[in-house]
Amino acid sequence: MLAILTITTPIFIIMAMGYFAVRFEFFTREQLAGMGKFVIRVGLPMLVFHAIATRPLADVLNITYLAGYALASLLSFAAGWGISKWRGQDAALAALNGLGTGMSNTGFIGYPLLAMAVGAPAGVFFAMNVLVENMLILPLMFVLIDAARGGANIGALLWRIAKNLSKNPIIIALAVSLVFAVLGIPVPAVLEKVTAMMASASSPLALFVIGGGLYGLKVRGNLTDIVVITGGKLLLFPVLVVSCLWLFGADADTMFAGALLASVPMASMYPLFGLQYGYERQTAAAMLVTTLLSFFSISLVLMLGH
Repeated sequence: MLAILTITTPIFIIMAMGYFAVRFEFFTREQLAGMGKFVIRVGLPMLVFHAIATRPLADVLNITYLAGYALASLLSFAAGWGISKWRGQDAALAALNGLGTGMSNTGFIGYPLLAMAVGAPAGVFFAMNVLVENMLILPLMFVLIDAARGGANIGALLWRIAKNLSKNPIIIALAVSLVFAVLGIPVPAVLEKVTAMMASASSPLALFVIGGGLYGLKVRGNLTDIVVITGGKLLLFPVLVVSCLWLFGADADTMFAGALLASVPMASMYPLFGLQYGYERQTAAAMLVTTLLSFFSISLVLMLGH
């Protein structure tokens, strides 16, 4: 138990530091947003490049993990979306809830946590999750919302999504790093050192930003809605990930990594999209409760799998 707390406690302490830093006005929300941009546009792209470009392709392209995690993400998304539709909720909110149950906060919480548990290989799993989340789950949410709101040209929507992805620094870093890995191009020592330093700076800063973003969120909404989304994210999704990875023949270490990444809260963009589509109250409440309760889901995965 002490070993588990050694991993989980620093994560939540840093998040608490971010929360109280905003609470006592050491940092403003605008400053916090700037830190978040550094993580997304600099730190995490450097992490992806360093994790993939410095390893042989066979070590970084785990088809078993990609297939199993992608299937579990789709099933969890479908569960969140389907239950919301069955309960009579708006189609846009149902799609948002699919995102809330089927997409983890891999960059800001999942990677720092996995890095503490397994070390350097965490970057490889992060990069593969980026592929699944950006190529599969996010486009699915946008397509469902657009269809629910009367959008007719799915092709045009997918083209806009593809253009946005082509400008995403993490996706760009992923593409460049794959060129190095596929062609076996050695990464210059200076570049390897720089990317490693920038990547290491992103983990604690990401946790600090997430903690600060929790300040001001309130639990306001239907309790049943919150329970459904929280249970889907913290219980169903990890179980589906382990089941699907086992189905595809993954080893214990791979199943552990997938389960740990699935046991963290939903992506931080969930309440942001909620605000965009008029469901800020429901999504913010689910985000807050899920983040607080994730201490137990994370601890359970660590206890059972590591």
